[in-house]
Amino acid sequence: METRPYRTVGYRRVSSREQLDGHSLEAQEVHISNFVEAQGWSLVQIYTDAGISAKKGSRRPALEQLLRDAKDGLFDVVVVDKIDRFYRHLGGLLTTLEQLHSSGVSFASVQEKLDFTTPWGKLML
Repeated sequence: METRPYRTVGYRRVSSREQLDGHSLEAQEVHISNFVEAQGWSLVQIYTDAGISAKKGSRRPALEQLLRDAKDGLFDVVVVDKIDRFYRHLGGLLTTLEQLHSSGVSFASVQEKLDFTTPWGKLML
């Protein structure tokens, strides 16, 4: 039985200051793309929140759209370069990971080497 590659999306975010600290949108996209290619997955879209803080209560339109699309079953995995590009506080991260899980979507972070698509990753989650 042949399985299809995961349909994968990336999520990248910067606040204006972080562009100067080596977390540019371009660098994040390269890391995400390289990771997805190494896994043999298919990158279907990259969601971007530019110039937006990840602090609690910040509105992030691209992340909100990603969550709606996850609920609609448009992809299988979300990949970020670093977890702090996704969330900076644990509560928001855990809530969002639960939303993704409820939608049947997995999560991976390149820099932290987290991959919740694997049996070991699922155990960690």
